[in-house]
Amino acid sequence: MKIMHVCETVTGGIATYLNNVVGEQARRPEVEEVSVLLPSSQLDEINLGDIGGLNSKIHLLGFGGDGRLQRLRHLASRLRGAIGDARPDVVHVHSTFAGFLCRTLPISFHGAKLIYQPHGVAFDPHRISGLKKHGIQWVEKALYQRTDGVVAISEYEQALLAQAGMGDKSLLIKNCVRDTREVIGEGRKEDFYLFIGRFDRQKGFDHLYEFWGEDRPPLKIVGGNVVDAEAGFADRDNMEFLGWLDNATLDGLIARAKALIVPSRWEGFGLVVLEAYRNGTPVICSNRGALPELVSHGETGFVFDFDDFAASLATVMTKFDECDQQVMGQRCRDCYERDFSPTSMNAELMKLYQPHELLPAS
Repeated sequence: MKIMHVCETVTGGIATYLNNVVGEQARRPEVEEVSVLLPSSQLDEINLGDIGGLNSKIHLLGFGGDGRLQRLRHLASRLRGAIGDARPDVVHVHSTFAGFLCRTLPISFHGAKLIYQPHGVAFDPHRISGLKKHGIQWVEKALYQRTDGVVAISEYEQALLAQAGMGDKSLLIKNCVRDTREVIGEGRKEDFYLFIGRFDRQKGFDHLYEFWGEDRPPLKIVGGNVVDAEAGFADRDNMEFLGWLDNATLDGLIARAKALIVPSRWEGFGLVVLEAYRNGTPVICSNRGALPELVSHGETGFVFDFDDFAASLATVMTKFDECDQQVMGQRCRDCYERDFSPTSMNAELMKLYQPHELLPAS
């Protein structure tokens, strides 16, 4: 079997996803080749870890462009030739823009099975509303006819697809993250909370910043502006802005944090929750999107009401202070080992890739 992954961008969650998928797929004896068509400027985002002698089975195919429009133009001109040369059995397309492009261009996939994975449904009602939401949903429904399968990364996302009439080809395959405990080691917990992510509207950092008064405990902040470039946040004595960190440094920081706070307005999944779990770190999250699926209230963390942000978050932080945090951290690690390993996720993907595999009706 030959597999090709197609991406318009390889940053954040998609980079993590590919790093957990490509190496695992190359290890399988039935897989002859795994290609990744991605922006040349983002090749450094691919870090497959220890893959032994499998490099000959993995091909990274770059295309030009810096901004989104440039990348889409270059991807469009590169796609036909890449598919013609590789002749994959499966084309696995990641994210909304790449999914739109691959399913609208008048090109032949030479019989390859076309799998679309939005990594966050574009018509999520927490993300968009009104005529724009209905327009995007109509376009997705039309493109659905050229799709052999849709991977939903959460029950929340699968429900949105089903409600829009796109459930018969959708399959729930939750994300995973590669284990790093042997590399990083177990962290000794320190007295600080942690936020990781963009300072954009989706991630809810504006509300968290407003909530985090001077009477709050230390908060370490990893990330920066990406979409909302004009958003600015002044330093405070109990806040430490660390910018973007490399993966090893970030993992060590997560391992030492007493809890990770995820205050998102919407999330198709939430890979950062799994990164916390693998380090035995509890999570305090909003009740939006897929986050309540991942965080078991009172067991692996606490869920607060985004619409009652300040009062609800204050309440669950008090409950967190009163609980046995060591026991909760062990539950997080247990949850990671049981439910979110790359091996189990890739086994489900390989079933989906089979040429005659039919998706169950939702």
